[in-house]
Amino acid sequence: MKERVEARTLDFFDRHVINMMIEKYGFDEFEAIRKFLESETYQMLIDVETALYQVSPLIIFDLWEHERATGEPRNSLYIRGDEIG
Repeated sequence: MKERVEARTLDFFDRHVINMMIEKYGFDEFEAIRKFLESETYQMLIDVETALYQVSPLIIFDLWEHERATGEPRNSLYIRGDEIG
């Protein structure tokens, strides 16, 4: 059986990221849920091999925003690993 991210962990991220989407972009709840669950960022989150479930919801939100802006969540500094300064 394939290892999976725990449901309560995903619920934690869902609640935080969706609330940030609603606050920043004014989405209604169902629109925010749909946009997040259909995103590549979410697919990365549920993949245990990426271990993104171990980072802050703020980082997941940053990945989602980069995906929204550029089509690619990996454009986030958190993934690219670019040094600042």
